[in-house]
This record gives sequence, C-alpha cells and structure tokens, in this order.
Amino acid sequence: MGTLPWRRVLLGEVETGISKFEIAEIDSTDPNGFGAGFIWGYDEAPTLPYYPDEPYRVRSVLANPGGLRVFGAHFPPLSHLAEMKWSPAAPDQKKLIDAQPSGIHWYDGPGFGCFHSHDSIAIDTVVSGTIALEASDGTREILKQGDVAVFCGSNHRWQVISEEPCTIVVTEFHVTRRQGEEPSGTMEDVRKRIAALANVSKPRHEH
Repeated sequence: MGTLPWRRVLLGEVETGISKFEIAEIDSTDPNGFGAGFIWGYDEAPTLPYYPDEPYRVRSVLANPGGLRVFGAHFPPLSHLAEMKWSPAAPDQKKLIDAQPSGIHWYDGPGFGCFHSHDSIAIDTVVSGTIALEASDGTREILKQGDVAVFCGSNHRWQVISEEPCTIVVTEFHVTRRQGEEPSGTMEDVRKRIAALANVSKPRHEH
C-alpha cells in the first residue's frame, strides 16, 4: 500500500500584477508508509510580491516563532500498523526532529503512550478516511472527511480505528506559552489536575 502523493501548486507574483505557478511533487520524509509530506512553510513571513527563488526545504518539523508549516499526514489502515512501524531513525525524519527547537512535549505513564502537545495553533483538516482524536480528560471524537480540528497547544493523541487509510492536512503556527504554563510531568499528573478542577467546580450545598 502506497502513501498519498502530494503536489504543491503555488501561485506567486514575479512582480506586481504578474502571477506565475511554481509546481512541485512532495516526497514523504518517512519511507515506512506513514507519509509525512512537508508541503510548504516559512520561518520568517515573506513580503509581497513573492515568488520562491529556490525550492522549498523544510528545516524542522514544527515552525519556529513567527513561522508556518503546512504538511500532510497519512495514517495507515489498522491492520497495517504492525508491519508499517514508524521509524524516527529514518535519515530525513531524524534530521528534522534533531533540528526541532523546544516546543514539542511528550507525556508518559501507563496507558498514556503517544500523548503529546506542541507550542502552536494547529488546524488539521481530514481529507479522507476516519480517525479518532483523544483528549486528556478521557473523551474522544471521531473525525471524518471534511472535519477540521483546531489544536490550541492542547495535549492529545491519535488513534487509528479503521481499515480505511486516513489523510490529514495540517496548518501549524508557532505560539508562545505564558511563562510558568509549560507542560510538565506525566499524563497521570494531568489527570490529577483534571480531577482537582472537577472538585473545585462542584456546586456547594447550603445547610
């Protein structure tokens, strides 16, 4: 089973009023089938008129402050997961991970594998297929074609639940966290904070 190919069609301006296409096929950074394809982005916002003077090369998985990333993510069918293990040691993927500045946070603890968050606003559009998105309060939402998930630096994890492959397009903007609000601890710590908030919000009965 192959991954969905990506084709970037960029329409820029070579000078004011004159537009021109720049078209490129996007290769996957992961040869094992999950199909992360970095479509476009920048580390500093361009000025207009704009037309790329060289091919786009992604420098890190997520954007730096002031930056933008647009990439496609491909999730395999449930039955293919065991044979399509994602390998961060793949040279291209490892290079992008190593170049990543701070801003990706992984949570651990029994039963909470793959929960993560990042310092960004991310807009994820499901192009095809079905996938589950789980929140740290234990709830989950089934996303289908046409659904758009907006992440506000929130911890979450994806769950492959279908025999149909799922494809998502991600638009991600770096956002700075308030000092002292950086994620820390395990997912169990997060659950304890959720329980504490629930207790505080319970109505008090007058005697």
